[in-house]
Amino acid sequence: MPLSRFAAVCVALAATLGLPTIVHAAPAAGVEMVADSGVVVHEAWARASAGAATTGAVYVTLIGGDQPDTLVGVSTPVADAAEVHESISDNGVMKMRPVSGVAIPMHGKVMLSPGGYHIMLMGLKQKLTAGQSFPLTLRFAHAAPMTVDVAVQAMGHGAPMDDHSHMKM
Repeated sequence: MPLSRFAAVCVALAATLGLPTIVHAAPAAGVEMVADSGVVVHEAWARASAGAATTGAVYVTLIGGDQPDTLVGVSTPVADAAEVHESISDNGVMKMRPVSGVAIPMHGKVMLSPGGYHIMLMGLKQKLTAGQSFPLTLRFAHAAPMTVDVAVQAMGHGAPMDDHSHMKM
């Protein structure tokens, strides 16, 4: 059984027994993590910086557990500020705007991906270089904060192949 599935089984068993199951360690990039509420964080990634860019974006897949939750905030030491944003089309013009949270339905999947919800990094303190990674802390309405490693991909990297919605699935 893969470690991520094993972790999910352990979380379910611990919840049944009433044991605490908070996970805080940051695994290798792309590895799933399970929060105490059962929220699974999968494939956190960002594109490499272009030139002297001071902004960047992070994308991640969130899978709901046995109760609904909401991603309410993010932070990282590589930027002055990090916010959850959404891209919208306003009369054919693509715009981004911050959102107060992203709902994660019970057992549902939410993909933060190019053209949809994403995590905006502003005031980058370092260049995002392909092949490297950096920590990102996600804060939820119910689950404990979780820190994951974000894998920096080459500039031409696109969203995972199964992502066609750009929004909630």
